[in-house]
Amino acid sequence: MLKIKNIDAVYGKIQILHRTSLHIREGEIVSLIGANGAGKTTLLNVISGLHPLKSGGVLFLGREIQGMQPDRIVGMGLIQVPESDKIFAPLTVLENLELGAYLRRLDRDALKTEIEKVHALFPILRDRGGRAAGTLSGGERQMLALGRALMGKPKLLMLDEPSLGLAPAIVSEMFRIIQSLNKMGTTILLVEQNAREALRISNRAYVMETGRIILTGAGAELLNNEEVKRAFLGNDYKEKWER
Repeated sequence: MLKIKNIDAVYGKIQILHRTSLHIREGEIVSLIGANGAGKTTLLNVISGLHPLKSGGVLFLGREIQGMQPDRIVGMGLIQVPESDKIFAPLTVLENLELGAYLRRLDRDALKTEIEKVHALFPILRDRGGRAAGTLSGGERQMLALGRALMGKPKLLMLDEPSLGLAPAIVSEMFRIIQSLNKMGTTILLVEQNAREALRISNRAYVMETGRIILTGAGAELLNNEEVKRAFLGNDYKEKWER
């Protein structure tokens, strides 16, 4: 479904991605884990058309998409939920959801049907529909960001740190929702600081370090990998993410 081939990307004179390659098959949950500054978000932004690549290629559904405008990529069904619940704070919760379907040009009845699907996943958003999005709690804002992305009917959903800053109980609910979306047919690329939970629900995973993929394997395999345990699942995992 998605194939990244030897991507190089820079910020100014600093190279962030170094011949990075990965692939995602339809129906999978694939996680990308690594410390802060590893290049994970840059890779998502390159895929989404938000950051230019220096060299390499990005194929989605067999079509090269590097150099495409982000709205065209979204229209193809490849949608990113950025880190830190980037919502339209002055708009209402309902207006945020409606904007998520902007490219689909739905009529009023179809739009209402799609909103009801989001409400079924996130009932709290129905209750908060008329409130300004900026007044929501952190967990509610993250649910809104995800719900808005679902309004675009993604074939591949890229999630950037969906559990960041959430209370433990809400983190568990977020991972449950991610699994539910996958079972409903959405392929998922998950960038996540909670490596243990990410690997637990993933079919496959990649480990990134300083802009390079250094390890790949099944989620369960990496969950039991001693190198991964030391770096991301043990005591130094906590220290790595607090720095």
